[in-house]
Amino acid sequence: MKYLLFFIAILSSTFVFSQKSGTITYNFKILEDEKFIKNEVLGKFFLQAIEGAKHLKFELTFNDSISEFKLIKNMSLDGGNLEMAIIDSRARKEIYIFKNKIYCNNSNGLFKENEFLIIDPLNQNWVFTNESKIIDGYTCYKATNEYIVDNGKVFKHPVIAWFCPQIPIAIGPRGYGGLPGLILELQEWNSVFGVEKIVFSNDVKEIILPKEGKIISEQEYQNKFERSR
Repeated sequence: MKYLLFFIAILSSTFVFSQKSGTITYNFKILEDEKFIKNEVLGKFFLQAIEGAKHLKFELTFNDSISEFKLIKNMSLDGGNLEMAIIDSRARKEIYIFKNKIYCNNSNGLFKENEFLIIDPLNQNWVFTNESKIIDGYTCYKATNEYIVDNGKVFKHPVIAWFCPQIPIAIGPRGYGGLPGLILELQEWNSVFGVEKIVFSNDVKEIILPKEGKIISEQEYQNKFERSR
């Protein structure tokens, strides 16, 4: 493991990266799960989500200090399938990374639009592995993490990130980052974001952090959400 980290450090330090900003496009898919498909209550909705996910695209835009991850709107798609897929992506609202913190407004229908501004530290509890693979022509390395949901009962969902030290930008899809390279593929439980297009630019893209809403942590927001349902 120490040799992998040493290699990554050397590669990152010697790679000249001059682009000031850029946009990365990701596709989205939901992996099939027989347990959900066969469930009498959830099966129909899960299949709708799988179908809708095939048509979703997301953009990760960044400059030298901030990034924004957002859904690319497609109004021509079937409403039911699309809605279930968006719910599964957990990325209905724009997600920002700024100074190792994640910013996002609330996105469900139980509260007023933008009533809360959710701010949390960037989850950097990554475990590095020796696994690597080629994605879109780039050599990527595997790191693992966990997405924890605590709504009275704690659920821990596995997270797998494939990051590229050749692109030394510590960001990725859906508010993940903190790795020594751009995340080109992210799997959060059964949801997968995969890179589709990378465009770099020397022109700085302006990205503005959201300011509307009462500041609250993700856990505090989840507690309010559970009590309001």
